[in-house]
Amino acid sequence: MQPAVSRAPAPDPKPVLVRRAVEPHRLAINFLFLSGGECTAKLLTFASFSYLARTLGPWQYGLLEFTLAVMVFFTLPVDWGLGIYGAREIARQPKSAPRFLREITGLRLLLSLCSMLALGIFILVIHKSTELKLLLALYGLSLLGGPFLLQWFFQAHDQMQWVGLASVIRQASFAGLVFLFCRGKASIVTIGMIECGSVLCVGVFCLYVARYRMRLATFWPELRMGRLFPHFREAFPIGLTELAWAFMWYFCTVLLGFVFADVSLGWFGASHRALMALHTFVWLYFFNLLPSISRCVERPLPELLHLMKRSIRFAAWTGLLAVGMLSAFAPLLLTVIYGPAFRAATSSFTVLAWMLPVAMLSGHHRYILVAYNRQGTLFACTAASAAAAVALGFLLVPVYGGVGAAWALLIANVANFILVYFAVRRLIAEVPVHRELAGPLLACLVSLVIYRALSGWNPWFAMSASLAWYVGCLVRMAGSEFVTLLQATFRKAAVRNV
Repeated sequence: MQPAVSRAPAPDPKPVLVRRAVEPHRLAINFLFLSGGECTAKLLTFASFSYLARTLGPWQYGLLEFTLAVMVFFTLPVDWGLGIYGAREIARQPKSAPRFLREITGLRLLLSLCSMLALGIFILVIHKSTELKLLLALYGLSLLGGPFLLQWFFQAHDQMQWVGLASVIRQASFAGLVFLFCRGKASIVTIGMIECGSVLCVGVFCLYVARYRMRLATFWPELRMGRLFPHFREAFPIGLTELAWAFMWYFCTVLLGFVFADVSLGWFGASHRALMALHTFVWLYFFNLLPSISRCVERPLPELLHLMKRSIRFAAWTGLLAVGMLSAFAPLLLTVIYGPAFRAATSSFTVLAWMLPVAMLSGHHRYILVAYNRQGTLFACTAASAAAAVALGFLLVPVYGGVGAAWALLIANVANFILVYFAVRRLIAEVPVHRELAGPLLACLVSLVIYRALSGWNPWFAMSASLAWYVGCLVRMAGSEFVTLLQATFRKAAVRNV
């Protein structure tokens, strides 16, 4: 591309502040906003689904989880990667934000109508109870609100406080309506109406923020296909990747629902929901990190590698700490959250917990591929992993039930990590993981030895000693990452390059 040549020098030019690809202060503040919002939202989600599990029991609760798993495959086509695509493009072209908002909202509206039609056909052909079909239909009605959930637009502007608040509003409205109307022997159909109400609430909130807080003029969704198709074409690989991701994470739940019509679906659904709630923090971490990775595309490669090194170190230490704590307290956690009837979900939850550190590490490479316009490669990696999950599901679920589904998910996620790692290494740069993973793995192994040596004497003391050892190693080896985060959070102004 030929560089632009100015006809005459600008008189008396003023210094222009150029935004850095990574602003530690902004990144830290955004993560705190997201973390605070998601923590509150997940607490509300835990409260509402814990109440529903205790009220409905494992069998009916399993029907609810089956519905939610099915709806993933009809909700994702409404977005079809347009959220990630829009956030990436607006981060690069801030002046085009209003146009992207109109066109992406219009495209998502058309996709929601198509998805509702497909869901209607699915409801007609499946052999399930009328009550379950009504629940699916009501969740399908809520798809009309999807185009007006504008968290992606707030993300593109680094306005993460609105993203976090939108999550709180959605879960608060859902939880409030659940506690108000789902009492005694309430029908699960009521939950579908509650979902429609909560989507309406958060949609109105997003439109209010866009109009009155971000000062956007009133907009109508763009519906001309000539304007919309280029966005669909660009986002298509991302959308296919998200659909493949859904097969990797949710297909086994749907398969389990068709194979086993008993409480095992409720047990696996409960452990899977708890894991997905925790996985939300993995998602919001990279949701927050994506704009910074995208800005690194136009910067020298060492800036990306420096960002990834610090982030992978943080992910490795915290991910292994999380899986250790969850494995140790799994029976207690499931009993407290869902009730004694769900204690049997411990075996599947313990396997699923290992997906957290795997997803936390692989996320760096997946989002690098997105930021560097390698959506097709990401789709190929995810599709291969999804195919593995489907094949393993058919192989393991009929024999081992929920535990087999958990192992199918874990193996597929490990395969995905391997594929995206080598894809980034081949196409962009080597972003090593083993150097940052060696320390926490060794510390985790020593912690396990300490626990085994002391558990015969006092299990609680053994657990405390092993945890103290790991945390001490974390502070010694990666404490600077946490100190940097805190310093950046409370810094009065971000350092900018002129």
